[in-house]
Amino acid sequence: MSAPTSPAASAAPVTPTPPPTPAGLLRLFVGVALVGIGGGLPAHTRRALNARGWMTDAEFAEAYTLAQLTPGPNAVNLAAMIGARLLGGSGAALAVVGILTPGLIAMLTVSVFTLGLPGGLPPAVQSGLRGAACAALGVMLTAALPVLKVTAGIRFGPTLAVITFLLLAVLRADLLIVLAGTVIVGLILHRPRSDE
Repeated sequence: MSAPTSPAASAAPVTPTPPPTPAGLLRLFVGVALVGIGGGLPAHTRRALNARGWMTDAEFAEAYTLAQLTPGPNAVNLAAMIGARLLGGSGAALAVVGILTPGLIAMLTVSVFTLGLPGGLPPAVQSGLRGAACAALGVMLTAALPVLKVTAGIRFGPTLAVITFLLLAVLRADLLIVLAGTVIVGLILHRPRSDE
């Protein structure tokens, strides 16, 4: 009869995570841009980062939130922040190049072939794009999951999130005013306390 195997001995060996490299970071964002048809780039970015073990969900949620709050295209902001976090300034530049290049080439190509067509894109292509837009909604929701988890763990986080949603979606308040107000309220609620 063989001796019982201890949990430590039976555990599978842990493969060390290779650190991010400039070439790897560029490949990641080029790949994200290539599969991000119809949108959902943050969700694809999160999956690619998780697969490589380069960033936790909490770190991604922080970068995603900052990208949402800064002016400019969210996907580009997110790529720059993640690149900077992983490899500094050069990482930010490579991430932005990677996320923009495939789309730029695709749009230039499509423009060359469709500019002369009466009525724009052929009906079959338009139908395909509408279907892709529906799928993109589901993909984008997966990107919001880490942010929802972080929000649920913050004091008054769910309340602020619901109020922000109601102000923007129901009352159609001005985005900048709502964001400014939410940030101020958040700073007040989470100001340093002497007993902490």
